[in-house]
Amino acid sequence: MPIIDYVKEYDFEIVTWDVFEKSEDLIKQLNLPMDKIEKFYSYPEKQGREYLGLQACLQALNVKANVLYSDLGKPYLDSGKEISISHSYQKVSIAVGRAAIGLDIEKKRDDKVLNIESKFIRPDEKAWIPRNKDLADYLHIIWGIKEGLYKINGGNLWNFLNHYKVEPFELIANKPITCWIQDKEKREKYTAYFRRINDFYLIWVIEK
Repeated sequence: MPIIDYVKEYDFEIVTWDVFEKSEDLIKQLNLPMDKIEKFYSYPEKQGREYLGLQACLQALNVKANVLYSDLGKPYLDSGKEISISHSYQKVSIAVGRAAIGLDIEKKRDDKVLNIESKFIRPDEKAWIPRNKDLADYLHIIWGIKEGLYKINGGNLWNFLNHYKVEPFELIANKPITCWIQDKEKREKYTAYFRRINDFYLIWVIEK
């Protein structure tokens, strides 16, 4: 099975699947019921492949519950457990746990993230980010953390500059990073983690 990464903690699990198989082969491998096969064929090709990756990840974590979506597009499980879903190119990651978790997987694309730095990096973040060869890595991680905060926040389209903040950190995988969701009325603290999976960054944010 093309599980390329697995994270297990006390209250959550994360699995990442590389969807490289032919769609027909993966459908057979997963032994999907007819309603899910029909749903796959109702999607455009890219979205259908992501759907198969999601089903593969759910089976890998032995999740039997159905994935539903709120009006804002936030996924949830009808079992009551929390879920977060992310995909980038042919990689699909899901996190399932007892408490809210925000997940992001991103392919490392330095030119792109350097070009959009001003759209998501706050002045107080820019002040501590090293302006050296590691700059793009810091930007990728901060972007992923803010994506995770956005997902925890219920998919509300808050501004990445003003409402999500990341404290200084080092480029050390699996080391806790403090981050915040904030506005004029509240300030809530979260903890983020990152790791590299080849040329992808996997980042998750939890209430801790």
